[in-house]
Amino acid sequence: MTYPPHHPSSPGDPLPPAVDPFETPQYTQALYEQPDFSQPGYPMAAAFAPPPAPPAPPAPPAKSRAVAITLLSVAIAFVVLVGGGVVFYLIGEKLSGGTTEESTISISEPDTLNGHSKIEAEELSSLTTDLENVVSGYPGAANAFGAVYGSLEDQKMIAVLASEVDVDDPQQMLDTLFQSFSGESQLTGVSPASTGSLGGVAQCGSSEIEKEDVAICGWADEGSVGMILYFYETAVDVKGDFPGMREEIETK
Repeated sequence: MTYPPHHPSSPGDPLPPAVDPFETPQYTQALYEQPDFSQPGYPMAAAFAPPPAPPAPPAPPAKSRAVAITLLSVAIAFVVLVGGGVVFYLIGEKLSGGTTEESTISISEPDTLNGHSKIEAEELSSLTTDLENVVSGYPGAANAFGAVYGSLEDQKMIAVLASEVDVDDPQQMLDTLFQSFSGESQLTGVSPASTGSLGGVAQCGSSEIEKEDVAICGWADEGSVGMILYFYETAVDVKGDFPGMREEIETK
């Protein structure tokens, strides 16, 4: 402990004030400098930063391939049943002695349809074979094919079956096709569709298979018959595309 030094003073000078050794000294400056939390890189600055934005919710998962293939399987099963009715009609025409002129119409299987590639999935091989068998069984059928276009993952599927075949009465042929399909899948809203430059007759209708919308368009003329199934769509959605898609399949 130290005391203030003693200095002699002249007689009569006032004495210096007494010093309390236990008194807390009064500081005029801060004992330490406050850190600046706003400076970049300071460890505590992050504690005062706004919280990060929450991540965006994940997009709803697309329907699985298995669901898409199941839908295709059920729809094609209906088509196979429909095909039986059409074959019955064609055989009746032949037995009744109907005659037809030689047709210049040809049917071919396109690599793409309306910009959609053919689906070559192994799971579909038996289904496309079933489609082809439906139309290849028509009396006098030629160049029959069945194919599926689009994407299973993107819920964009278009099933097609078509064949060259002599038809005496295209309207009756088409009515038979749609009546057979309606009896199996409650096809509704059937109405005429554009035939474009190919002539003949064409119709479209809407159905629901496995609780999913399926539009069906078909055509018949003196030398061919065909059907296109549009999955996850209604007849109103596809009527505009149908004539052009038919032209990718049929030529005169």
